[in-house]
Amino acid sequence: MKNKNLLGNLKPGIFIWFGWRLHISLRARLVKEAGFDATCLWWADEEKANTGSLDDLPQIVRDAGLEIDNIHVPFTEAHLLLSDNPSERKKIIGMHKTWIEDCARHKIPKMVLHICPLYKDPPQPNNILLDNLSEILKFAESAKVILAAENTWRADYIDFALDRLDSDYLCFCYDCGHDFLLSKEPAQILKRWGHKLTTTHLHDNKSFNDDHMLPFTGNNDWKKVTENWPKDYKGFLMLEVLGDITKHSAQEYLALAFESVTKLKDI
Repeated sequence: MKNKNLLGNLKPGIFIWFGWRLHISLRARLVKEAGFDATCLWWADEEKANTGSLDDLPQIVRDAGLEIDNIHVPFTEAHLLLSDNPSERKKIIGMHKTWIEDCARHKIPKMVLHICPLYKDPPQPNNILLDNLSEILKFAESAKVILAAENTWRADYIDFALDRLDSDYLCFCYDCGHDFLLSKEPAQILKRWGHKLTTTHLHDNKSFNDDHMLPFTGNNDWKKVTENWPKDYKGFLMLEVLGDITKHSAQEYLALAFESVTKLKDI
């Protein structure tokens, strides 16, 4: 009963990029019709193809009746956060500052970012990462935009950053798919940093690949997730899932997605 109370009143959300290459206005409408209250936006060129400008996206999804919890920014160059090369450092810091400005301009409260390089064997987190993040964080604080660092290949990057940069504007995005796929002790990072949790990427996998399946269709231990859920979390239960367009229509998939997040609330 305790865990049900913790999750039971949280509103459901789903990543707007859920697998179907439909115009974003149609995706947003279908998401709302399926019962979701919120979404998050993929802030990259793939979405530009729909409208010609990322600046059009926020109003489109809000017109469909959805709240915007965050934007998720590109991560292929996250390794540059560990660079002390002046030109690389200027590039990666400038990119993040631009995205923060986008959030502020569109009144989007949070920005999800990767602070760990994309490749499988990243180096130890170091003070160069800390220096670069510090400059980005100062800019985020001035813009009043929350940075949500997502756990990826190495969870100790989250520990390293959150231990050393104490700010209300540096928080945690819990990706349970990454956690159960990559961690030796799944859900412990949620236990350690639940007090900094500001958004989620909820999805499942078969323990071999980052499948982004619906909750309860893979091998994740969802009871373990709910047992370690922070009691003070007030954000959305945000799914980050990708459907198979050969098996379902978009409407059918979103109905299944809504069922999965409802089941999670009722554990």
